Amino acid sequence: MSIKRILVNTIDTDLEYEVIGIDLAKNCVSAILLTTDGEIFGIDRLDYQELEKSAQELSPTIFAMEPCTEMNYMVQKLEDWGHHCIVISGKNVKDYVESHFSNQKTDLNDAQALAFLTKDTQLRTVKAKDPEQLKYASLTTLREQYVKQYRQTMVSLKGICQVWGLSISKGISGKARLKDMIENHAAFPAELRTALVGMVAHA
Repeated sequence: MSIKRILVNTIDTDLEYEVIGIDLAKNCVSAILLTTDGEIFGIDRLDYQELEKSAQELSPTIFAMEPCTEMNYMVQKLEDWGHHCIVISGKNVKDYVESHFSNQKTDLNDAQALAFLTKDTQLRTVKAKDPEQLKYASLTTLREQYVKQYRQTMVSLKGICQVWGLSISKGISGKARLKDMIENHAAFPAELRTALVGMVAHA
């Protein structure tokens, strides 16, 4: 039985794994695979397509990961394929790396920390969002972004109008009213008037 990390390039789907720790990045993952025989395999770079293909072929396995942008989607996919996912906070991973790897933070060390932390039955884990919660959170984020952009647009527009002698009070925000005020303000050059009306229309 080996206790040394063995570097490989792919997931051997013929083996049985106790747990797979995955450090998620934007375009790929780093993975540590603990077999039921106690071996430790490490994959430094594995693209998502290959991970998903292998996961569909594996027998039910525990996957461990940290909270991140890709996490909720990945949990949904893996659990749909019969696996169990455990999400562990970044602080716990950092503490493990500090105590077991002399604070040498690498993607593989993070993945190995995730894998071994699943053995701590007292560890508090993070609950992933289900599809309905994820939908609501995404819509909320989009709305907040829209409101932020709209407010920034209105501040810019009112500032430009003030430069040309058109004062727009805070209470005026309706698009029809703003469009009418801009179109009827004689001081605006034609090109600027057209640009401002377009700004209102797309706000």
